[in-house]
Amino acid sequence: MSKTKKKKKKRYIASPEEYADAKQALRDRAGQFNGRLACLMLGIFAVLALLYYILLAMHVFWVTPVLYTAAATLFVVFFFVNRGFSRAPVSREMLADTMTEAQKDAFIADDIHRKAIARKIMIVMTPVLLLVLVDMVILFFLPVLKG
Repeated sequence: MSKTKKKKKKRYIASPEEYADAKQALRDRAGQFNGRLACLMLGIFAVLALLYYILLAMHVFWVTPVLYTAAATLFVVFFFVNRGFSRAPVSREMLADTMTEAQKDAFIADDIHRKAIARKIMIVMTPVLLLVLVDMVILFFLPVLKG
């Protein structure tokens, strides 16, 4: 058996201009942070978590399947209403050439409307999924760490 030398991959080193552009993009993105929306989602999470764990303490065990079913249902509804995970509306170039301009306009308007509805669904879906994540960590990972 012969041993061959493995070539080391050269790492890409960004230029100072690229670093400056990345810093500026990060600053612009941080300036767009929506604190009001974050507080709303945190409030929804707090209310759901409080209600969920109070019901569990009262031995209402059907609340777990209801929570998991609600999370799955919200996720599927979001996926179909939003037509996938894309954030940007469909552009004219993406649409088929066989469509008329009126059909393209109607499709784009419908897509923008759907994305607005999906955003509202996501405001509720995110805290529910976060609560499911917290519940799974408590159920599956904490016992492993204790044991």
